[in-house]
This record gives sequence, structure tokens and C-alpha cells, in this order.
Amino acid sequence: MTDRPAPPDRIRPIAIAVVRRDDGALLVTSAVDPATGRTYVRPPGGGIEPGERAAEAVVRELREELGVEAAAPRRLDVVENVFAYGGGTFHEHVFVFRVALAADAALPAATDAGHPVWWLPADRFDDPTIDLVPADLPALLADPLEP
Repeated sequence: MTDRPAPPDRIRPIAIAVVRRDDGALLVTSAVDPATGRTYVRPPGGGIEPGERAAEAVVRELREELGVEAAAPRRLDVVENVFAYGGGTFHEHVFVFRVALAADAALPAATDAGHPVWWLPADRFDDPTIDLVPADLPALLADPLEP
């Protein structure tokens, strides 16, 4: 949902930002799989560059793609994501961070690498018409320890 997935013979490290509103809604970006028509949604973020730490990558990605400054990234988990998209199979290691944004951050009137960014209400986390990814994310978001 940002740039293209890594080639199928590589594992791509990415960092994503969990941003929640007071009502529990999650900031997400979305894309439609051209092979299946399924809509995939995930928190904004993107690839980790060589020599860059995951926490630095998530701050950079939010600045570059959404024009917002993230502060105090706190790693919630690292999950492995193997998925099909566009007729291929891909593999990612996903660093999931909780981040703070300024109260006046202009969201979601932006796009993440050309994909729409919007608020997904908490009651749609298990909506069968969309796929919230990575697959382990809904359980992580339901964790009572996750503020």
C-alpha cells in the first residue's frame, strides 16, 4: 500500500504507524488487489531503508507520504506477513509502531504513495468485505495492553 512489494524471492522490512482516534478508529491506507478485486487496508508506513532503524522509517514515511510529524514511536510488535497480491506471493517483516501526532495534524486529507488514507471505524476491523493487514494486526489492536 505504499510502494511495490519486494520481489517474491526477498523479505521486505517495513514499518507501519498505528494512529487511533478517541473513538478507536484506525488511520489506514487502502489498495485494491488487481488480481482478485479484494480491498486491503493497513496503517500507513513503508519500507525501511538500508542503515535506517524501523522507528526512524515510520517517522520518515509519515512525513514523506502524509506530510505529518510523528513523535514518540513505540514498537508494539514485529509480525511476519506472507500475502498474495497481484497474482504474486510476497513476504514482509512488519514493525508495528504506536505513534503520536500533533493535535492539529491534517488527516486524512492525504494519500500514502497514491493510495487513499482514511479512518477505519473499530467496528469494521473484522469486516468481511475488506482485509485488514497484516493478518496479526486485528488481534494486536484488540490487546487490552495497547492504549
